Amino acid sequence: MSRASVVAMLIAAEVLIVGMAVYAVSHGGTTFASGMHHVDFTPVAQAPVAAGDAPHVVVDDEQSRVGVTISNDGLVHVRDLTEMRGAVFSSGAYPQLHVSRTSDGVRIERPSTGHLSIDVFGFSNERIEVEVPRASRLEIARCSGADVSGITGGVSVRSMDGHITLADLQGTVDAHSSDGYVEATNVRGARLAMDSLDGHLSLQNVAVESLAATTHDGRIVADGLNLVGAHPDATLHTDDGSVRVHVPPSADVTINASTSDGSIVVDGVSQERDDSAARTIRLGDGTAKMTVGTSDGSIHIYTNGASLQ
Repeated sequence: MSRASVVAMLIAAEVLIVGMAVYAVSHGGTTFASGMHHVDFTPVAQAPVAAGDAPHVVVDDEQSRVGVTISNDGLVHVRDLTEMRGAVFSSGAYPQLHVSRTSDGVRIERPSTGHLSIDVFGFSNERIEVEVPRASRLEIARCSGADVSGITGGVSVRSMDGHITLADLQGTVDAHSSDGYVEATNVRGARLAMDSLDGHLSLQNVAVESLAATTHDGRIVADGLNLVGAHPDATLHTDDGSVRVHVPPSADVTINASTSDGSIVVDGVSQERDDSAARTIRLGDGTAKMTVGTSDGSIHIYTNGASLQ
């Protein structure tokens, strides 16, 4: 057995012992054996919901990864694909997903477990798939990562632990991941806000009036970024990582770029020699305003049509 395998086993055993102790203390000395039981979770099938052409669809399931696509019949379809089998140390059964019709749409939620749960022997895969009308307004209040595509009524996503991918969206889009990267492809609308506490940001063929892309730890890559509308503005900032931005040669934008520790390179040319650097780049009449910054990393800006790939 390798040293890495031994270390992994010791860590797993330690986590299990801590869980046993916490559970016993919080339950007045209840034994570990009394809290362990076999789990073979089978999700309940959900009937399609008629909620109009542009419903407000809310998803709230902190444990599950959520996938949202467009329905073919104008109804809201929900499939709980969660699998959970094996021996689990837990004080209660895993809750079923609940789907309800609201005054303006549909709510999809899994009640909070509210108890300590540690997989001992077996596996679990928590995932929800949802199909909605194209003009829906989607709000994912909590999830463990999300994949959303095709919606035109606006999207809001909050991931507690997991990456977010956004594709072919219109309207106001707001995405936050506490731990995971965020990617946006073919997004059109008034505003796009995307941020991560720990993960990179990727933008591909994005055209918005207002953009806020920030991450505490990770690089930012924006390829084919267009700022449109009467008063376009954008901010791209990372606390730790490089920034690479491609804007069309025909863009009318003023770019204010700065780094506390790195260089600024424009179309492959760098004139910076200090650890910190700041530079202003003006294209066309400079109408749009873009702020690009990093606390630790270099900035590469392309204005000549070169691809970042």
